[in-house]
Amino acid sequence: MQHVMWRWVHQAVCACGWWLALGCVVSQAWAAPLLRCQFEVNANTYQHDFTPVADPYKAESVDLDGRFRFKAVMLADAQRVSLINLYVFYQTRRQPMIMQHTKYVEPLAQRDPTPHALTGQVAVYSPFLGKALKYACALHEVTP
Repeated sequence: MQHVMWRWVHQAVCACGWWLALGCVVSQAWAAPLLRCQFEVNANTYQHDFTPVADPYKAESVDLDGRFRFKAVMLADAQRVSLINLYVFYQTRRQPMIMQHTKYVEPLAQRDPTPHALTGQVAVYSPFLGKALKYACALHEVTP
């Protein structure tokens, strides 16, 4: 009788452990990082969302009013964001010219961050005609 009771307790504990482990996996799978950036160029405003990429060389840049390009490379696994690289380019007639590279190592995602929580408000000025790009980014923890 005592053996049967201990066996039942053991099965119940194992079942709870499995459900707890499954709950942890599901909760981690539901949380995903999203980098949301807001831009201002020549009084035009833009917003773009960036998600993690597997290959940093395949990350696309975003055109901003034909004058600037912005590229965000976010590397992450299921547990955390390991690295975010931000690049600002000035679009010349021949090719984009890099103006700024910023690196964030292991930044923390937030559930409801302010629009400039990761980068602050940044202003970058073109080498020609003094055109300005202002941007701010925040790393969001998104649950679908």
